[in-house]
Amino acid sequence: MYAGRKYRSVMKITVALPLLFILTLAACTPTQSREVAGGAAPGGGYPARVALAGEGLPAETAPLQPQDAAWRADGQAVHFGVPGQQDLLSIGCDHAPDGTALLRITRMTRAEDNAKALFALIGNGRISRLPLDARQAGDPGVWQGLIPASDDRLDVLKGGNSVEATLPGGGTLKLPASREPGRVLTDCRASDRAPKRSV
Repeated sequence: MYAGRKYRSVMKITVALPLLFILTLAACTPTQSREVAGGAAPGGGYPARVALAGEGLPAETAPLQPQDAAWRADGQAVHFGVPGQQDLLSIGCDHAPDGTALLRITRMTRAEDNAKALFALIGNGRISRLPLDARQAGDPGVWQGLIPASDDRLDVLKGGNSVEATLPGGGTLKLPASREPGRVLTDCRASDRAPKRSV
């Protein structure tokens, strides 16, 4: 008799445990189940992103080129931008104290204090990287470089074909075909008055 009662008690417990587990699951609402499965935060919001050690925040999207930007010649310089607005790019000619002709390249886009970057130019069968310094921080800021006009890397501007100009973090300019940049470079080279080096 005692053994029979003990067996029946064990059977009751064995049946009751799965039933209790099923009732517990049924108490969860569908919304709660979806939040747990999908990793959603309570209340329907997205889970907060936690930055890992050494992982920076996503980089800001680089500025896009306005659709109606165009070249505009101005004497010894040429400018690229939207008429009536600040230039996106300008190319002109300067001279060092000794008369060396320098091509001045100015790019107006986002810049940080004391930043330096290589301005990548692809076109006319060449690829060139020209050093620019941040002259004025801001958005937009001002980047500028003075490169000796005799530098062969500047030949990327000659040929009259379209040029792709990229500044890291500052976006890419799709410069339409024009002979004006090459003209400014040619004129600048012709104005060089640097003392001739003795051989």
